[in-house]
Amino acid sequence: MSLTQIYRLILGICGLTGISLQLAKDGPGMLLYYTVISNIIVFASFFYYVYAEKQLGNINHNQRLLRLKGAVTMAITLTILVYHFVLAPKVSTANYWNVRNFLVHYIAPLGMIIDTLIFDRKDSYRLGDPLLWTLLPIGYCIWALLNGLFFKWPIPGTSSSPFPYFFLDLNQYDWSTVGTYILVITLFYLLLCYILFIVKKFIGRKNSL
Repeated sequence: MSLTQIYRLILGICGLTGISLQLAKDGPGMLLYYTVISNIIVFASFFYYVYAEKQLGNINHNQRLLRLKGAVTMAITLTILVYHFVLAPKVSTANYWNVRNFLVHYIAPLGMIIDTLIFDRKDSYRLGDPLLWTLLPIGYCIWALLNGLFFKWPIPGTSSSPFPYFFLDLNQYDWSTVGTYILVITLFYLLLCYILFIVKKFIGRKNSL
């Protein structure tokens, strides 16, 4: 097993552990959080990359997989940025300084970002890929709003609100305010996606195709 595979296996285990701790503490309602969904995608991806390299060879030879990996990387990048700069200031000390919180909000995101920057080959993406990458967070926002408006499945940590995040809470804000939040986050996300697109032209392993 290569060092890259060992790294990914360790990060996959960290991600799985973090999500397991979250679900054990707060129940399946945690699956309605973007953080949990993005972390599940990340640890499942890490395990798949380990399998793919063992069975199929170096994943740097598969541009389609690298393009999908870019989407995964940006999805978890949004997790760490929104949490650290928007949500963490509102979190209690006890809920911030614990292993499960650091596993899902910092270790898994940073692990995936480092993996993509260092291990993936340069010039992995196409110009339109960042636009496609926005579909995941936009899809999540639609899902979260549908739950809040129609399904109303209870969400841990939100009192009686069926909306997982304050900036999506239509019980607290009107449609224009929530729409503005979504638009700003989407534009910021798209900017970050194109930053990754540009950075990967200069950072990473030499092209092998």
